[in-house]
Amino acid sequence: MNAPLRLHAAEHPGIVTQPAGPIDPWLTRLVKLVPAEIIAVYLAGRPLAEPRLAGTWPVVCLVLTIIVRAFGTSDHRGPQWLSVAVSAVSFVLWVYATGGHFLSLPVDPNLAALAVLVWTTLAPVLWRGDPSA
Repeated sequence: MNAPLRLHAAEHPGIVTQPAGPIDPWLTRLVKLVPAEIIAVYLAGRPLAEPRLAGTWPVVCLVLTIIVRAFGTSDHRGPQWLSVAVSAVSFVLWVYATGGHFLSLPVDPNLAALAVLVWTTLAPVLWRGDPSA
C-alpha cells in the first residue's frame, strides 16, 4: 500500500512535478490532517442517530476516524500515529463546532468553531510529517 494520507517532511527526490508554491505543502498537510470523509459520515448520520444514539454516534465516528487514518497512513513502518491523533482531535473539534457533543460533555459551538479555525491553521504548520528517508 502506498499510504495516501502519510505526511512526508520533504518531497521525494526524482519525482517530476510542477514547482510548488509556498502554500502548497501546507495545504497538502491540511487536507491530509482534517478527516473530511468521516466528518461527512458523521453529519450524514447525525439526523438518523438523534433519537437514540446521539451520544454514541460521535464516538463511533471517532473510532472510524482512527481506523481510516491508521490504514491511510500505514506503510512498511506502520501507521503514522501522530497524524492519526491530529485527525482525531480535528474530528472532535468539528463535532463540537457543528453543535454535537461527546459523552454529554458540553462545549459552546462558537468556541469550538474558533478552535477549529486555529487548529486547522496551526496543525499543518506544527506537524510536517516524517523526515525524508
